[in-house]
Amino acid sequence: MKNLGHKVVEGFINGNEESFNQVFDVFSRSIWSFFYQNTRSKEITEELVNNTFMRLWKYRSNIEPEKGIKNYLNKIARSIFYNWLEQVSRDEKMKERYSSDCKHNEQNQQECNDLDTSIDLKLLIDHVHALLPEKRRKVFLLSRFGGMSYAEIASHLSIGKETVKDHLSKASQTLSALNKTGDYI
Repeated sequence: MKNLGHKVVEGFINGNEESFNQVFDVFSRSIWSFFYQNTRSKEITEELVNNTFMRLWKYRSNIEPEKGIKNYLNKIARSIFYNWLEQVSRDEKMKERYSSDCKHNEQNQQECNDLDTSIDLKLLIDHVHALLPEKRRKVFLLSRFGGMSYAEIASHLSIGKETVKDHLSKASQTLSALNKTGDYI
């Protein structure tokens, strides 16, 4: 791995985009490996890597030039990973708690089935917001939850029907891959 020069670090801290690109080129592979090793999901890994570098950029003024970027970046990556783990854990605990409560009360079985569906729906929407780019997310939500046709979505968002079709296809692929990893609902 090549080292970053003092000039690049200073440029990054001062908001130079070319310096940011150099920082990303130097550190993105190791950060990506850290997340993928712990999530085993390319989609989640990419999202966590993006979040890490966005946070690094946001808080770049906290970097001490003489200490460099690597340690600060690793702290951010660990923090983002632990936050992600906590969210996954909360989602699972919430689903287990409500499922357990429902199984003990046969009288409310239909309510419980409805609750399970709403919890699954909330988790799906959370994943959609976390994983899909803004335009793709809008298209997906308008289609799946808004009940709009391709033509209606295209008109509403001022895009072509083929673009709508492409966004829905890619959103489905992303969510399908997430489902296969067991991280989705």
